Amino acid sequence: MKLEVAMKDKKYDVIIERNSLDNIENYLDLNNKTLVITDDGIPFDYVQKVLSKCSNGFIYTIKQGEASKNFSNYEKILDFLIEHKFLRTDCIVAIGGGVVGDLSGFVASTYMRGITFYNVPTTLLSQV
Repeated sequence: MKLEVAMKDKKYDVIIERNSLDNIENYLDLNNKTLVITDDGIPFDYVQKVLSKCSNGFIYTIKQGEASKNFSNYEKILDFLIEHKFLRTDCIVAIGGGVVGDLSGFVASTYMRGITFYNVPTTLLSQV
């Protein structure tokens, strides 16, 4: 099921589908550099499914839990993006709960004034 969320200036789709990671390339543009941000509580096969669909994928893993939503991790992820020469045309994919989504979304919104961001929530709370 695809739900379109229309805002004043933008719109985006919410995909609700069983096993959607198996077909993620149908929903996300993974043809440029892709940084998958996740935490150590997410099964690696989830991350691997996404990375296998990326033309040039990288992974960045943080520790699970609210304490990881901090300036130090924000700075380290920015350093990683700079070191690997990510451009605004590349993307970030967050796979995880609210901490991963919040931190990744903030990184994406501030890196080069906004790099493409996709959120793949894995908990009910982060989906809401």
